[in-house]
Amino acid sequence: MSLYDLHDAKLNEMEGEGFAYSQKTVYGKAYKGVFFGEDSETIEELADSEDDAQFEGILYDRSREREKTFSVEITDVISTPSGERADFVATEKP
Repeated sequence: MSLYDLHDAKLNEMEGEGFAYSQKTVYGKAYKGVFFGEDSETIEELADSEDDAQFEGILYDRSREREKTFSVEITDVISTPSGERADFVATEKP
């Protein structure tokens, strides 16, 4: 049984699936997430860009599940059978 479920999400208006979650660190809370999309070129461009992307989707924070929109930095892009996977960290508190 997975801890988090994929939900409909957007990354800079690109439709896909994903989620974000909070994680405790020694510096306080960090917000990370994953996004799966079909357009590999656009995801690669977002990853290489100096500008932050906008994530719009479900944020899991403790036991709550909320719809949020916030700026993210893409840290890794991996090709998977279900599309391109973009891992990200929030650059602002959601």
